[in-house]
Amino acid sequence: MTDLNREVRFANAYLHEELGAAPGTLIGRKIESLLTPASRIFYDSYIQPMLLHEKRCNEVDITLISATGERIPAVVSVRVLHGDGEGIIWCIMRADNRNAVYQDLARARENLKIQAQELRDLSITDDLTGLPNRREFERLVNRELQASERRGYGLSIVMIDIDHFKSINDGFGHASGDETLRQFGAALRAIMRQDEVVARYGGEEFIACLVDCDGDGAAAFALRVHGAAKTVLLNAQAITVSIGVATWRPQSPEALPEWTRRADKALYAAKAAGRNCTRFADDGSVAP
Repeated sequence: MTDLNREVRFANAYLHEELGAAPGTLIGRKIESLLTPASRIFYDSYIQPMLLHEKRCNEVDITLISATGERIPAVVSVRVLHGDGEGIIWCIMRADNRNAVYQDLARARENLKIQAQELRDLSITDDLTGLPNRREFERLVNRELQASERRGYGLSIVMIDIDHFKSINDGFGHASGDETLRQFGAALRAIMRQDEVVARYGGEEFIACLVDCDGDGAAAFALRVHGAAKTVLLNAQAITVSIGVATWRPQSPEALPEWTRRADKALYAAKAAGRNCTRFADDGSVAP
């Protein structure tokens, strides 16, 4: 207990023991002499105003200083007493364990955040190529559809299929097939611009969405993709790809599944046209 001048009038044996002070030696000392500099500032700026206005201050953290200079984390509740022997009563408890628990909880929370992000990354990423998977691609494109409807620009979907991929697996083994997919995925990532999204659609198929892009822009992108395929070598021979393109325009009633089917149909037309080329769904033209 302290008086209103903050001088200690009573301190039990527990406090003397915790502070390493001889019995009775705390009497007459100012309460701030038991606190660290930071806790003194906290006392003046928070605890004292609370006592003046509310007459109490519950469960706040302070740090005491022992007789040997040890810093002791503590939780204190303070209340002003009225009547005879008017003063301030302090209930102080060591908080070492509580602080350790808080730290453990903080670490656990951070680990959970990291694990949640890792799980999210796994759920939206193709583990072989590191590109977004089909589900994440559809989420991103549906978001772009809403934005393009508001802003009035078109989008193009580009379906890409590695030619004769079954022959790669059969002739060189599935490990070579996987490596071909990895290398082609990396080559696609290297040519993508900021407003373009590419994903592994499944098997040997990849898919891209081009924002604010008409047929000419999609044709230029397709040429970049054919060029990227030339950098992927299998037994010293570059792979080739077939490409189908479909463009979506604002106010079109076409949803993503129908739009994708048009691009897929154009892709099969490119294969029928001899592979290693691009076909456009809108006009049926073929580009080398």
